[in-house]
Amino acid sequence: MQKMTPRWLLCATALATLAGCTASMTPSVSGDTVASTVAASPQTATGQVLSAQQLPFPAPPGSALSAAQQQALQDSLDRAVRDSTQLVGVTAAVVSVSGSWTGAAGVDGAGVRLVPEAMMAIASITKTVTAAEVVFLAQSGRINLDAAASTYLDNPLLRRHPTVRQLLSHTSGIPEYITPALMDAATSDPTRSWTALQALSYAIDPPGDPGSPLMNYSNSNYLLLGLLIEKITGLRYDQAVRRDMFAGDTARMVVQDAEPPVPPLAAAGRSPEGLPDAVPDGMFVPDRSLATAASAAGGIAADAATLAGWGYRLYGGRILPSARTVELATEVAPDYGLGTEIFEHSWGPRGGVIGHGGGINGFVTVLAVTPAEQLSVAVLGVGPGGPIGVIANELAAALRG
Repeated sequence: MQKMTPRWLLCATALATLAGCTASMTPSVSGDTVASTVAASPQTATGQVLSAQQLPFPAPPGSALSAAQQQALQDSLDRAVRDSTQLVGVTAAVVSVSGSWTGAAGVDGAGVRLVPEAMMAIASITKTVTAAEVVFLAQSGRINLDAAASTYLDNPLLRRHPTVRQLLSHTSGIPEYITPALMDAATSDPTRSWTALQALSYAIDPPGDPGSPLMNYSNSNYLLLGLLIEKITGLRYDQAVRRDMFAGDTARMVVQDAEPPVPPLAAAGRSPEGLPDAVPDGMFVPDRSLATAASAAGGIAADAATLAGWGYRLYGGRILPSARTVELATEVAPDYGLGTEIFEHSWGPRGGVIGHGGGINGFVTVLAVTPAEQLSVAVLGVGPGGPIGVIANELAAALRG
């Protein structure tokens, strides 16, 4: 995969170095930095990674991969943790037409040995769920993606009338709510439960022009989309996605804090430099305050196997109609569709890789789906950062032999 830069949720109090912060940079998994504000195309699609002809994926067989494949995957995971200077532990899972696997290596932030079932914060991978729910509502005729979001939701951040599609693709011009002031407030009381409106009150910069030639990754877009989902459905965000998205074996994929994670939980690791560490409470990950402040932008928790299964079903066209699934993965801004990162384009060696990365205090995550191989890989890491995308690449390579 060409790149898997985690989309970090939370900005450092003293030094804004994480994606989504105004005028910030985001650390890539290789240690290089790339701007979080990048040139975008016009609001028409610039490229497809997924085609309707590839969909739907067949139902996964429900069986395990061969013993040799499982051993190769576990060896790869063990090696990744042993060689990492930042990740103290990792869980991972693979779902494919050939079978599935899940494994763990290392420890969590409290030094407890990880097990494959350990639930962690998936951070910005949450955006795949929020985007899928919005597109589901569009498919049912309840939302027009190209209508102004202010048609459905009254909020001052929408006063320049960006469309729903522009919120989904981070081309709305809406400012970031995750500021040093928000971080100070969120970490001062780890037991606090935030509402989306309380969190959005920290987005104090003026909105930019929607549909401008810049993609500005802003978590505010997804808190607004969460509110829009609630307005349209008449349900809480967690109730709507549980009803519409989380059919099947998703009991271990939950929206915090309405749905508490199911033990075992992994305690958060160290945060990136300049970010305060989370305060694990054994009930939420990384803690209640950070999880609820992230909300529809990054508040979901899951274990690796459930997350990999979600990616297989979502991008395999088993949740949305094929045309809508393709729409999620069609580039609007550079390397970004609707709640979907494009890690490798269709001309890449594997014919395209899609999904999302994420990071929140003490966790770093990635979900990577390779449509041509009908393969979904999820990796959940404990620590301030690390080569999470490289680990996903190596697991995919180990599976291929």
